Amino acid sequence: MEQSTNENLIDFVLGRPGAAAHVLESLGSLNALARFTPTALTERFGLTLDEATRVAAALELGRRRLVDAVHITAISSSHDVAIWAHPRIGLLAHEELHLLALSGQGGLRGARLIARGGLHALAVRPSDILRAGLELAASGFVLVHNHPSGNPDPSPEDIALTRRVQESADLLGMPLVDHVIVVASGRFSSFVANQWSSQSGSQ
Repeated sequence: MEQSTNENLIDFVLGRPGAAAHVLESLGSLNALARFTPTALTERFGLTLDEATRVAAALELGRRRLVDAVHITAISSSHDVAIWAHPRIGLLAHEELHLLALSGQGGLRGARLIARGGLHALAVRPSDILRAGLELAASGFVLVHNHPSGNPDPSPEDIALTRRVQESADLLGMPLVDHVIVVASGRFSSFVANQWSSQSGSQ
C-alpha cells in the first residue's frame, strides 16, 4: 500500500480502476477532495452515491487518524493551537468556531464547539462564548476557527468579535488568551502574534 499512488488507492476504494484519474486531475489534491460531501462528489464527477460515500469514509478515517496522533495537553503558543485545530477543522468546507478552556497554568481543560457556519461566515454572540468558558471552568480561553477560503487573515467581523469577547472576558476575570484562524494549507493567523488590525499578517 505504501508504494501506491493516491490515484491507485482511490481506485481501490471505488473498485473501479481508472475512476480516480478524472477526480484527482480536476481537484488537484486529497485536501480538496476531502472537502466534498458524498452528494457533491456524485453531482460533480458522476460517482454513484455508494462510491462517493466510500471515498468520503476513507478520507474521514484518515482525518481521525491525524486527530488521534495529536496529543496537546497544554497551550503555550498560537502554534500549539494550530496543531490542535488543523486536523479537526482545517479542511472543512464550512466554518467552525471552537473554544479551548485553559487552566491557570495553560493546561487544556477541554474544548467546546461554539458555532458552525456556512461557506463564508459564522453567527455567534460573545455571550455564547463566555457561557461555554464558564461551564468548562476556564481560567482563560483560546478561540480558534477555520477559513474555508484558504486565507487565514481575519475579516473585519473576526476582529470586531475578538475585541468584544476580549473586553467582556476581562470583566469576568476569564481572559481571552488568543484567537487563531487556521486553513487547509497549515497556515494560520493569531490575534496575539499578528496583532490583528484591519490589515493583518499570517504565519
